[in-house]
Amino acid sequence: MWQELFSTDYVAAAQRFESASEKLSKVGFEVTFKRLSIDEKGPSDETLAIDIAWVGPKDASKLILHTSGIHGVEGYAGSAIQLYLMEQLQQTPEMLNEDCAICFVHTINPWGMAWLRRVNENNADLNRNFLPPGEEYAGEPKGYADVDSLLNPKSPPSRGEFILFKSIWHSLRYGWSATKQAIAEGQYTRPKAMQYGGEKLLQGPSLLLEWMKMNLIGVKRIVALDMHTGLGKFGKDTLLVDYKSNSKKHTIMLEHFGKRIQTNDPIKGISYVIRGGLHTGFESRWPKIDWTCITQEFGTYSILKVLKSLRTENRWTQWGNAQGLEEMGHWSRIELLNTFSPKSNKWREMILRRSRILFEEGLEFVNKEDVG
Repeated sequence: MWQELFSTDYVAAAQRFESASEKLSKVGFEVTFKRLSIDEKGPSDETLAIDIAWVGPKDASKLILHTSGIHGVEGYAGSAIQLYLMEQLQQTPEMLNEDCAICFVHTINPWGMAWLRRVNENNADLNRNFLPPGEEYAGEPKGYADVDSLLNPKSPPSRGEFILFKSIWHSLRYGWSATKQAIAEGQYTRPKAMQYGGEKLLQGPSLLLEWMKMNLIGVKRIVALDMHTGLGKFGKDTLLVDYKSNSKKHTIMLEHFGKRIQTNDPIKGISYVIRGGLHTGFESRWPKIDWTCITQEFGTYSILKVLKSLRTENRWTQWGNAQGLEEMGHWSRIELLNTFSPKSNKWREMILRRSRILFEEGLEFVNKEDVG
């Protein structure tokens, strides 16, 4: 049954999300549904939109903000997770109390999901596009220039290419943590290169932030859960947070959510520090709200396989000289999708089960009266 939650294209995922919202309304939930359409089309000329379902009272002071698909192809897993959680709400409506609401944001990057890319129509990683107000969209991490030739060759990819030895050599020379940080932090100088954060706040993020400005007026406490895939052990989740290790917030979260909580430390963990991240963008714009932000990252394959799939797909897009459906159907895009959303029943079952656990923990946490 749960396998059916995983859609094969963006259109099916969006339709299922709207249908799930309607079903919640029919069983008695107060539901407000909104489509934030972008000025781009999908492969079948379909409208692309960020879909939002607010479940529960509009004047609730406590909110679970559940987001998915900021990295396009990761939206297939994120969409399935949200559909699964909405099914659980139908069966157990008592999960939601009178002063708490849930806001599901489906596919922040609909273009990337529809066209099987991780980035958006501007080649921008939208999880590097939410810079705080006043911060300039400029610069690149220390060391990015050193990895540029490895990451971004200006030629189409070949299927048999092998980058393992090049990657090992670079890591030995500069250190793995420094290399990982340089690659992933986000850069704002090379529009055709990997990890580009954009030249300004882009359309999708702008639409979402404007919607939030109009709808978070009465909210005092938010637990924000953002769904990702790619890093870590196959099917297992790591809960990534931006709070400093041993801070009061970090300690409280460890006590409630357990040892899966991990700071974005490139030396000690699987992750890295990023610029322009979604949650930092939220917290910087609504500082009076009590935020608890968690990125739920589900592992798929090795970090070298993930890196290779990202590198190969970007090379094809930038230097493959194909357009439209020919571009979308290339093997590099299919490999990218399968890397970030494995066709494994075991993996799919694991991420649904773990996502429900975190969702229920988040609901319990946001309703606690004695939170820090």
